Amino acid sequence: MAQKLSRRGFLRLSATAGVGLAALGLAACGPAAAPTAEAPKAAEATKGPVFLNYWTGWSGFEFDTLQKLVDKFNTANPAIFVNMTTVFGQYDKVLTAIAGGNPPDVVSAVWLHQLVSMAGRDGLLPLETYADKDKIDGKEYFASCWDAWHYNNHLWGLAVTVNANVIAYRRDLFKEVGLDPDNPPKTITDVDAAAQKLDKIEANGNITRFGLMPTGLFGWGLTFGGSYYDEANKKITANDPKLVAALDWMLGYAKRLDITKVDAFKTGFGDYMSPQNAFFVGKEGMDDTVGEWFISFVDKFAPGLDYDFMPKPAPADGRPNCTSFDGSVFTIPKGVAHADASWEFIKFVSLPENMGEFAFTIHNIPPKTAVANEDRFISNPKFKKCVDLYTGPNAFGPPKSPVTDLYFTKLAEAENLVEHGQIDSKAALDRVTQEVQAELDKALKR
Repeated sequence: MAQKLSRRGFLRLSATAGVGLAALGLAACGPAAAPTAEAPKAAEATKGPVFLNYWTGWSGFEFDTLQKLVDKFNTANPAIFVNMTTVFGQYDKVLTAIAGGNPPDVVSAVWLHQLVSMAGRDGLLPLETYADKDKIDGKEYFASCWDAWHYNNHLWGLAVTVNANVIAYRRDLFKEVGLDPDNPPKTITDVDAAAQKLDKIEANGNITRFGLMPTGLFGWGLTFGGSYYDEANKKITANDPKLVAALDWMLGYAKRLDITKVDAFKTGFGDYMSPQNAFFVGKEGMDDTVGEWFISFVDKFAPGLDYDFMPKPAPADGRPNCTSFDGSVFTIPKGVAHADASWEFIKFVSLPENMGEFAFTIHNIPPKTAVANEDRFISNPKFKKCVDLYTGPNAFGPPKSPVTDLYFTKLAEAENLVEHGQIDSKAALDRVTQEVQAELDKALKR
């Protein structure tokens, strides 16, 4: 992309721009030896405070908000000093550092869809011994979060935020073309019709506004009713007929709008994390790549914008009110010198008052149920829509497999190739299934 990527921009494009763990030496043909949880050790005697390097993927105003929490920790814990660095747009740096044996002491620039992949390659320290010691047993957390952080009976991280995917739509543009902003599309047929009404295309085919350009097969495939992974049988199911149908539907937009015209139009998009965001300036009628965090972006960069959220519309045999969730996870890389101090920092930011302070300021869903249901969160109707979707029956996290990071990369490659007419949907997803299954079999020593 021509524009600078924010942390959120990376989340939108993580599948397309994702860095495979195998390319960075964290993925061997077989898995690493089974990790063992290390017992907390007595603090080492030092002449000064323990210095922790903490790498985060948050940037801009979100980084500034998190820095206040880091400062709060440093003040409350004079025996430890946390120095925070952002690695937004440089997520391969995290994987390279871990693979090279020189990792940061704490890292939250690990996406949920990368967590199991990194843990399965022995890149992270299991945390259940620490959690048990401090009586952190998951009861305060949403079950979906607590489960997502576990793999092979180990706890690999904790998060202070989680993100639920929705579609943002411009209420003012809906009114402009005769659509009812209080009754947004609920079916695939409805959203197709609304998108075409919102399109602005010149006689030569050049686009000045598109109603929707569907992005992200993972989320749309779930909405169409598809399944990506048979965890019980350890089978990749990327060629599930409903996933193929979702990709065919996405291809329809690429054909109707002319993907070469779409690509050219997107080169004129402004920085995502700025007032020139394409949605803010009216180049997109609907944006299907956002989540509850987008509230903060609008408040900061486009105050007063007339917009709202809706779930992805589903086909008749799909999943209504469906969402996918992801987000950053606080982890301790394997081999750090001061794991005890690293855990103290993670535990501190996970306290309800600290989690709530940070999540509320940047409009993210707190993964602790009581915090997420505080009035300051759910009194915002847009935020409540996201919480309701996340806690509903059709909320799905990434597949829990040691090759999920690769899987997301391959899905994005397939999406791009299909939309550009280089391969059909079924063949593309058959290839993804075969390639990712082969890597999964290697990782599981099958």
